[in-house]
Formats: sequence, structure tokens, C-alpha cells
Amino acid sequence: MNRLLKVFWCAGLLALLPVWASAQTATVTKKVRAPLYDTSKEVTLEGNVSKVTTFMPGSIPGGHLVVFTPKGIVDGHLGPYALSGRNGVSIPAGTHVKLAGVMSTIRGNPVFLVRTIDTGTVKYTIRSEHGFPLIQGAVQPARSIHFVSSKGGR
Repeated sequence: MNRLLKVFWCAGLLALLPVWASAQTATVTKKVRAPLYDTSKEVTLEGNVSKVTTFMPGSIPGGHLVVFTPKGIVDGHLGPYALSGRNGVSIPAGTHVKLAGVMSTIRGNPVFLVRTIDTGTVKYTIRSEHGFPLIQGAVQPARSIHFVSSKGGR
């Protein structure tokens, strides 16, 4: 009986050997896309806002800031969340802005992926330092010092 168990055990191992061998040689290939936001290529642009819109024909969905710069018109992509929420971007046409971000080509069109917008009084953070869109544009007033006066003390 003991000898019969050894034979079945060895036969089972031999039956699993091809499965184990193929599992050892299998390779997994994964297609990795290059990131659209290359932090090493971040630049700053200045210009006047032409319009703020949620739709640009032929471009990617999300908010867009069209800016006239000395080198031409720039389509600044703000991502899907920057125009909504309590701290959403609110910039009237004609406002002079400084944009930090990366120029990219999406669907054959040049698009400036905006990371920050500085109006001189308000700074909007649209994307993280790695280019990921934030849930809401975080408002950080450039000069926001509040003085609280009180008489007496505790």
C-alpha cells in the first residue's frame, strides 16, 4: 500500500511538471503610455485671458482658458474639475495671467496643460506637481493677511 502511494505521488508530480515549467517561462507584457505631463518640460507663459470655457472643439474635455500671449493664442487645459466647486477658477476676460504648465500635443492639437494660474491677486493650483488634475482648483491668495484687533486680552 505504501509503495502504491509513492507511485501515485510521483505520477502526480510528473503530470504537474509541464504546467510549472510553462508558468516559469510565461512573460507578461504591459503597454505603458508615456505621461502627458513631463515635469522636466514645465514652463511659464504670460498673457491676457480671451475666454474661459468648458468646451473647445477638437480638444479634450474639461475646462479651457484661452490666453493671448506674445507668441500667439494658447489653449490652456484646466482639467475636468477646475471650473466647478467653491474654489473654482473665476477669471474674467482681459485679465493678465501667468500660467505654469507643460505644452503637449493631444489629438493632433497643441494644448498647454496648466498646473497653476497666477492673476497677481489669486493663485489657482489646477494640477499636482506631477500633473494630475486636482478635484477643485485650490485658491491661495497671494497677499491675504488678516488682522484681528481685540481690546484687552485673555
